[in-house]
Amino acid sequence: MGGDFRVDIYGLKRLPFLSRYNFFHEFHHILAWGVIVGLIEGNFASIVVAKTFEGSDLLITVASATPMAMHIVSLVWGAYCVGRRKLKIFTFCTTGTVLALASVAMTPDVSYGGWLFVLQMAAAQFFQTGAVTVRSSLWKSNYPPLVRGQIAARLQVARAVTRLAAVAIIATLFDVDPQSYRWIYPGAAIIGAIGVWCLRHMRVRGEVAELRRLRGGDRVEGALTAHASTQRILSSTHVLTSAIHVLKRDARFRSYCIAQMLAGITNLLVRAVIVVILTQQVLVGMKREYWLNMVLLEILPMLLMLSTMHASARYFDRSGVLRYRAVQMIGWLLAIFFGMCGTLAIGYIDWIGPRALLISVACFSVFSIFRGICLGGGSIAWNLGHLHFANKDDAEVYMGIHVSLTGLRAIFIPMAGMALWNWIGWGVWLVSLASGSLAIYCFRMLELRERDSEPSKAPASGINAVQKPAI
Repeated sequence: MGGDFRVDIYGLKRLPFLSRYNFFHEFHHILAWGVIVGLIEGNFASIVVAKTFEGSDLLITVASATPMAMHIVSLVWGAYCVGRRKLKIFTFCTTGTVLALASVAMTPDVSYGGWLFVLQMAAAQFFQTGAVTVRSSLWKSNYPPLVRGQIAARLQVARAVTRLAAVAIIATLFDVDPQSYRWIYPGAAIIGAIGVWCLRHMRVRGEVAELRRLRGGDRVEGALTAHASTQRILSSTHVLTSAIHVLKRDARFRSYCIAQMLAGITNLLVRAVIVVILTQQVLVGMKREYWLNMVLLEILPMLLMLSTMHASARYFDRSGVLRYRAVQMIGWLLAIFFGMCGTLAIGYIDWIGPRALLISVACFSVFSIFRGICLGGGSIAWNLGHLHFANKDDAEVYMGIHVSLTGLRAIFIPMAGMALWNWIGWGVWLVSLASGSLAIYCFRMLELRERDSEPSKAPASGINAVQKPAI
C-alpha cells in the first residue's frame, strides 16, 4: 500500500480490511478529480457562457443541460463494460475527459466561441459519463454493501471539497479577467491528469474470476459477454434491445425509473431558469457577479452537501434507496417553493419596493441550502440506487439504463422549462412542485409494495428476480 497508517488520516481502520487498499488509492484520485467535475458541471458552464461569452437564453439552457444530457450514452458504456476489464475502461474515460478539458485553451473569443465551448464541455462529459458508469461497478466489486454508502459518501465528500475550493478560486479569477479560461481549463486538466495517474495502483476484486466465468461460456441472461464484438456492442439495436429486455422483465426497476423520471423533472425543469433569473435579473450589475452567482449556484450548495453527506449516507444504508428517495424529495419540494418565492419577489419589485431584491436573494439562498442538502445524499443514491435491483452480473446494464434515462430527460426537460418560463413565467415552479409530489407518491408506493411482499421476496433482484407488481 506504500505507507504506514499508524496515523490514520484516511480513516482506513474503520473500513473492512480488504477495502482499504483500493480506498487509499481511489481517495487520491477523487481529490484531483473534484477540480474536473467542478469545471464541467452544468451550472458553472452556463455561468461562463452567460458572462464570458455573453450567450443567449438558448445557449445558456444548452450549456446547463448538455453535460447531464450526455448521460444518455451511458447505456452504451454500460453494455461495453460487461465482460471487460473495468479499470482499463475507467482510465481511458478519465483520460478523455482531461484532454477535452485541455482543448478549451484553443477556444476563440468570437461569436461562435460559446457554442464551441459547449461542445467541448459535452465531449468532456461524454467521457465523464463512461467514468461514472464504470465507477459504480468498481464500488460494487471493491466495497461491501453494508458500508458501501458510507464509503461512497467519504469519496464524494473528498471530491466535493476540492470541487468547492476550485470553484471558489476560479470564480474569483474570472471576476478579475473573464478571458482567463484560456489557461484555467488547461491548468485544471493537468490536475486531472495527476488524478488519472493515481489509478495505476487500484485493483478490482473478483474481476479475474468473473471474466474467466464469462469467457468460459457461463452466460448470464440480459448481459453481454466478453466475446461480443465491438460492432455488436455498439449496435444501437442491440443496446436498445438489452435495455427493453431489462425493463420488461424487472417491473420493480421499471417503476423505480418512472419515479426517478418524475424526480428528475422536478430538478431539471428549473435548472436553466435559475441561471437566467440570477444572471439577468437578481445579480445583474453587481460587483463580482461571477463570485455571487457561484456562491448561490455552487458554493453554498456544496457547503451544505459536505456538512450533511455523512448523515445522509448513514440514513441511506439504514433505510434503503426507496424510503431515502421519498424523504429526499420533500427537501427538493422545499427548495422549489423558496425558488418560486424568490422569483415572485424579483418579478413584483415595483409593487414590493427596494426590499424585493433582498427578499429574492434570501429566498434563493434558502433554495440553495435545501438543494445542497438534497444533493449530498442524492449523489450517493444516484450512484448506488440501481444496485438495489441489479444482481452481480448486470449492474453495469442497470447503471447504463439509469444514467441514460437521466441523459434522455436532460435533453428535453430544461428546454421545456425555459419554454414554460417564457410562456407562464413563475408558473414553471408550480409544474415542478407537481412533478416532485408525484415522485414522492411513486417512491412511497414502491416501498410499500416491496415491504408487503418481503416475506416471499428473493434476496437479490435483477433480470432474473421474482417480479413485483408495477406501480
